[in-house]
Amino acid sequence: MPGSVFEMNDVVRALRVNAAELLRQPGATRSLVLRFDGDAIKVVHDHLDGDLAVDLQLESMNDGILVTGEARAPWATSCRRCLKDITGVAAIDVDELYQVELIDPDAYPIENNQIDLGAMVRELALLELDGERLCAEDCAGLCPVCGIDRNADTCDCDTTVTDDRWAALDGLVLDD
Repeated sequence: MPGSVFEMNDVVRALRVNAAELLRQPGATRSLVLRFDGDAIKVVHDHLDGDLAVDLQLESMNDGILVTGEARAPWATSCRRCLKDITGVAAIDVDELYQVELIDPDAYPIENNQIDLGAMVRELALLELDGERLCAEDCAGLCPVCGIDRNADTCDCDTTVTDDRWAALDGLVLDD
């Protein structure tokens, strides 16, 4: 996604869009392409591993402004099963509505004839960065007994899960 890296104050200004111009002409559109440090909009997360990027289209509608496009957040973390270090980029689809009068309960407000896209991007990025990640869909993880990485080696450990609360029923024989 193209875009220049902006200074913190410039990012906050760029993510505040004048809604009055767009609302005057239903069907009018505006594009916004930015790349910036997450600190500019208070995206502070252990998994964030680089600059955020947005490629958004704003379209004026009769009941507000529709914001569509994509936000991207690079991440680095550990696989939740085998603890291997992994990295990637979260591509977040954006499809949000901004309204002067909040008719839609999921809409963001248009306040003082301005749209604050920073709050929306922050919310979407933080939600995506909180997700648990796997190195592969079929990751076998670590053996809970000996700790060996089951993706690389095998072991003969008994990993049968038992619940001692039901042990008294083990000797129960039912007559048919």
